Amino acid sequence: MNRALDDTGAVTAEFAVVLPAVFMMLAVSVLSISAQVERLKMVSVAGMMSRAVARGEPAATLNQVFAGQIEGREWQISNQGLFVCVELTRQVAIASLPDFDLRLAETQCARKMGL
Repeated sequence: MNRALDDTGAVTAEFAVVLPAVFMMLAVSVLSISAQVERLKMVSVAGMMSRAVARGEPAATLNQVFAGQIEGREWQISNQGLFVCVELTRQVAIASLPDFDLRLAETQCARKMGL
């Protein structure tokens, strides 16, 4: 039998070439889904915080009330005319790229009360 014409092991070689690409696509998909879930959480928390600031709640109260939700995140308040805005940011580390962090940010605004 001629070994050059034999295709024994070809499937194994093709599988070994394709498998890393499949795992990489799967990892990117899971990372993007988890980043979107984190962003949706940030939308909710930033909205609640902006409404609290618009009611006149002090920053110390916000830190106490939202301590569990803002853990690991940075936030800041800004005024934009009749609105007060809260911006939440978080750095998300990508496991396969240790020197590359993804910055997630979400800004929500609420109308100032009493105007």
